[in-house]
Amino acid sequence: MPLISPSRFDGPLVGRDAESVRLEQAVSMLRSGHGAVVEIVGDPGMGKTSLLTALAALVSESGTRLARGHAVRGDAAPGQIFASAWEELLGPGTLDREAALDPQSARSLAAGWAVGAGGAVLLDDVQWCDPRSVEIAVGLVRNPVPGPFLLALAHRPRQTSPALLAALDDGVRIGTVTRIEAAPLAADALCELAVRWAGGSAARGAGTSGTAADEVCDHRLGEAAGGSPRNLRILLAGGWDPVLWPFQAGGDPGGLLREAAALTSELDLVSPEAGVVLRGAAILGDPFRPEDVTEVCGLPADRVLVALGELARADLVRARGDGEFVFRDPVLGHVAHEHSSFSEQSAGHRRALDLLVKREAAATAQARHAENLLGTASETAAPILARAAAEVVARDPAAAAHWSRLALEYIPHGGPARSELEILLCRALIAVGRLDEARTLVHRVLGHVADLPWQLALRAYGAAADVERLLCRYAEAEAIAATALSLLPDPGPGGSLPLEAVMMVYEYALVQTLNGDHVQAREMIRAAVDTTARPVHPTEVAIRCLALCQDSYLGDVETAVLAMRQCANAVDALADPQAGQSPEMFATLGIAELYLERFGDASRHLKRGLKVASGGTQLHVVLHLLLALASVDLFTGRLGTSTEWAVQAERLATAIGSEEGVGLAKAVRASAMIWTRGQRDVREILALAESAIADVESHRSWWALSALGLAAQVQLLGGDPEGALRTMLERADGQDVAAAQPALEPSLKGVMAMAALRCGDLAAARHWTEDAESAAARLALPGQTASAMRARAALHLADGRPELAMDLFERAADRFDRAGAPIQRAWTQAMGAAAADAVQGHDAALVWLDAASAAADALGALWVQEDTARARAELETGRSDGDADAGGGTDGDGTDGGDAARAQGNGPLGMLSDREREIAALAAEGMRSREIAQRLFLSPRTVEAHLGRVYRRLGVSSRGELPRIIGNQGEKSG
Repeated sequence: MPLISPSRFDGPLVGRDAESVRLEQAVSMLRSGHGAVVEIVGDPGMGKTSLLTALAALVSESGTRLARGHAVRGDAAPGQIFASAWEELLGPGTLDREAALDPQSARSLAAGWAVGAGGAVLLDDVQWCDPRSVEIAVGLVRNPVPGPFLLALAHRPRQTSPALLAALDDGVRIGTVTRIEAAPLAADALCELAVRWAGGSAARGAGTSGTAADEVCDHRLGEAAGGSPRNLRILLAGGWDPVLWPFQAGGDPGGLLREAAALTSELDLVSPEAGVVLRGAAILGDPFRPEDVTEVCGLPADRVLVALGELARADLVRARGDGEFVFRDPVLGHVAHEHSSFSEQSAGHRRALDLLVKREAAATAQARHAENLLGTASETAAPILARAAAEVVARDPAAAAHWSRLALEYIPHGGPARSELEILLCRALIAVGRLDEARTLVHRVLGHVADLPWQLALRAYGAAADVERLLCRYAEAEAIAATALSLLPDPGPGGSLPLEAVMMVYEYALVQTLNGDHVQAREMIRAAVDTTARPVHPTEVAIRCLALCQDSYLGDVETAVLAMRQCANAVDALADPQAGQSPEMFATLGIAELYLERFGDASRHLKRGLKVASGGTQLHVVLHLLLALASVDLFTGRLGTSTEWAVQAERLATAIGSEEGVGLAKAVRASAMIWTRGQRDVREILALAESAIADVESHRSWWALSALGLAAQVQLLGGDPEGALRTMLERADGQDVAAAQPALEPSLKGVMAMAALRCGDLAAARHWTEDAESAAARLALPGQTASAMRARAALHLADGRPELAMDLFERAADRFDRAGAPIQRAWTQAMGAAAADAVQGHDAALVWLDAASAAADALGALWVQEDTARARAELETGRSDGDADAGGGTDGDGTDGGDAARAQGNGPLGMLSDREREIAALAAEGMRSREIAQRLFLSPRTVEAHLGRVYRRLGVSSRGELPRIIGNQGEKSG
């Protein structure tokens, strides 16, 4: 009989590269005249048959004779699998069925093949072999046929004969058996299969939206399939929906059963009583206990245990070791559930629900059964679903949306109970990113808000403001929040605000924060925090974290540091389910720690936030967390992971329509790229930065300002200082981007100062350097202080005062190191090499460049490596210029002979090379370094290096003294 229908082998194997190589090696041995035994092992549905089919194709291509057999469960004909294999090749009736195959005759047939041109026998589902077939297989495994003969056995080890398992294990140990394990496929491989089978992503194949959120959906589908290709096909055919899973497999039970025909036939082979127990267990769901199965099925406990033993031997269920059982895999449990009759399901779920009610189980545990009773016991089921939705809205908003929507179908219109559930549904929809749907729903509630109690009205207004904020409709969000705040009761002297009021203040402050009005937001938060009486409630912890974020953003470092410790302790003390009620706390706390340069703590809290935010279902919170993580890793030199976070954030922001989120993600990505890819891709990187600017320049939010600041630094590094200044001063509706961000003002003003220097505007550079220093003194943060120092050092170098510049460059590098910003440290060292060369000489400059290059190499910062290489080349060029002009010799005192001769004939200028005299003369005329560089076709850095040597050799401290020396020398020459 055929091993597998050709229609099921649909293209190259996916995710089985290593396994395919081992199959090719076995066939290569066969072609070279050597035999082999190949064992393909794995759980049901993992692709053993596909591997065997691939092997069959390789054997056929080699021109070798091929026989294939498939064991059939329950077929006790002696030697059945081998007989069917030979008959497929030689034709029916070739073998004498009366004289069934035995080990000796089977070996003779195989040996006959090996003596000739060789051959291969491929056997599937060997676990169902009859005893004679097992005996034959054991003989061929323990004593392989010499010559070109290949035997391949695919089987499930849990159900295979112990004698054959022992023979195969011995063969693997001594090297006569090649074992290939069909392990669960990785998520990427399952997604590739889904594309092949469904014509798109797994998410689209399952009938969900084709957005960037499909990646999350595909991952969940891969987990549901358990790495099994067959389970993947079953779930796709059943209309898999991440909202329904794991409570249901999908919305198309008929499609699921059609694709699962092989599984249902396996289920039908068990005894009738075992079938009843199996379907009862499917109603309960994984995991299940024997005593619960007894209640649901109405069978005595001893008979249930006997049935479970039969099911375990058939590998349909497995014991967990704690008195509970699970199905072989979750998909099998769903197939068993759908394979039962409607009446069996209805009665079973009713009994299961009664059992859980009696135990006072959580509503979420009851919801699976309540959902199946809608339409038959709706009055009982709908309230359970509403309670279950309320229980899980923080940690699993997708399930909450599903259950609350179902419950609303059976709850009468009008009244607070329905409005409360509609608000809950709105919150769940917001969390999963379905903002337009949430907005429509909550505005419907607001249409009769006057009829609601004030607490419920506040919650409705809060949800409405939230959805408008997330849609970037800040004016509408602020108006709604202001209306709600007018409903707040007066707490009275020394009283505390109700929790609903605190939530409303929190929402309003979030709107103001994102809209750029940090001062007013902080005042509102402070008033609310001062009147709270529940400092450990998640909402109150969240509002305190937001207050901390405001303090740190506005540069109130002393207050922020004290509050940071309190907030971190409060957040760390919350269990995940508690923190999940207000997951924004992780974003605001992490961002505050980022501003305060506590990068390690920021990363820890942000990553925990990703975990708490329902594995990616609370999309607006996840976007904040991803952007913050990308920024943390950018500042700390983890450029690869920064890019990964930014890519995820950009996809998610695109999916939920956040233009500012897209812009900030692009800016972070461009910032990482300018460091890692350097000059070769500078045009592409600058284009990406410009795209980020275009996304955010019409907004005033802190996201927009952050994006502009990052983009400006990219433009500076990419050789566009004029563009950097335009970005900082014109692109955000004309406001000063640096001044609008107090926590980052020193570093941003430092960027502006360096851009001005490169544009030759020393006056502006001095002005912005002074601003940076003033802001740094106020903040007293190592990284921000280092940025101001570096700007001043660059200004000193431009003014011809390299000794002052070198000291500041060195101190700035040290502070960047203490702040945990290694790339900024390396860049600072590279910049400072010219000053070191001017003050301490060539060797000292090389020490600076070596340190910068080593750090850049460890960080993967190609831009810094290129910069240090250019600086090194310029130093060497300057040195060789001096050597060439010297005439190649030295006097006894170590003075270059040519220098001495020129000094005697030409005065002090005789100590300079031709290039140095040329640059010194232009500097004495008042030309700036940039202008000299343009005149002589040099880089500004080369000009600065030459000037440093000029000052050292002439014994002057700045270019201001050059006219006197150059002029005096000219008069003497005249």
